[in-house]
Amino acid sequence: MKRICQKCNVISHDLNLWCQEKDCPAENATEIFDNGEWFGPMEIVQAVAINRSAIIYQARRGEELVLLKVANNNCENKLRNEARAFLELAKSGQHPCLPVLLPAHPNGDIQQHPYGWTVINGRIKYYLVFAFTEGAVLSNLLLKNPQPWYQHAVWIVLNLADAVLYLHQAKKLHLCLRPDVVLVRYDKLGYPRPLLIDLGLSTNDTNVPAEWDESYNLPAYTAPEILSGSGPVSMATDVYGLGMLLYEMLAGHPAYPFDLKRDKQVISAVLKGVFPPTGRIDLKEIPAIAEKAINANPGQRFQTVAQFFAALSPQVPRLPAEKKKRKFNWRVLFIILGTLLVISLVLVLALSLVPM
Repeated sequence: MKRICQKCNVISHDLNLWCQEKDCPAENATEIFDNGEWFGPMEIVQAVAINRSAIIYQARRGEELVLLKVANNNCENKLRNEARAFLELAKSGQHPCLPVLLPAHPNGDIQQHPYGWTVINGRIKYYLVFAFTEGAVLSNLLLKNPQPWYQHAVWIVLNLADAVLYLHQAKKLHLCLRPDVVLVRYDKLGYPRPLLIDLGLSTNDTNVPAEWDESYNLPAYTAPEILSGSGPVSMATDVYGLGMLLYEMLAGHPAYPFDLKRDKQVISAVLKGVFPPTGRIDLKEIPAIAEKAINANPGQRFQTVAQFFAALSPQVPRLPAEKKKRKFNWRVLFIILGTLLVISLVLVLALSLVPM
């Protein structure tokens, strides 16, 4: 087990961490579990995503691979609210761009245990369990390829917009969209299939959340109305988050300076709302859509995700539906083999009765 400072990314391998950030006491540093360590009944395989509010691991529960999401210190309430939101959304049907929530306890009732808790080193750790899916976190993909093909960028954002719209239909706002809450899987034809692995605050309150702090979201991806505390928040706030993702993939860099060690400067830049153009002169309307979505003035953005989606979707061809893998039907195989065996026995018997 290691400790990591979420502000300066310093990692300690002996659990003794002295963070260089004055506002990040060492005792609030987050534990990271290593391959082979145990978290309750689950064996850790590897960390998949590390962000300010939670760490997501690939883990093994019995014979089953799962995604384990563990709340960071002081973000427990966010995770509990998120679990309830996943449970509520599932009643309307499972959205293809959202992970499948599993019971927190093996063989447990998901209605009673949408989230779980265990004690690690004398501290209560809250967690969620999702059905396992392959993929890489978008922030890691952008480190390798900061400027993906524009059609892939738009397809990823359109799918996420559809998931956020699904959240809005349940009267909930996300407010915490950023690259490290998106898991991207590429199908066998090379098309991106994103999964929104975090539901943000899942709030229906239009006031800036009283419990908001910088552990919930990176300032570079947080809307100005939240950072200023002036509010109100609305669907246009989530449009801002989607626009930030689109802008970054088009431009090859975030709209604002990204430096975790100097959050105050980042906040100042976001509040001013001055960002460089994407520079994508090879594209027509798409950069303008992204730049409108991240306008510092909420009234100048698309007011709903549906409006954003309607403006963006005609700019690229429709994403082809994924071809599902055919499951091998062993029962049919056994019937065929049995039939062939019977035919073979009949033929052998018939030949044995033929006079020589």
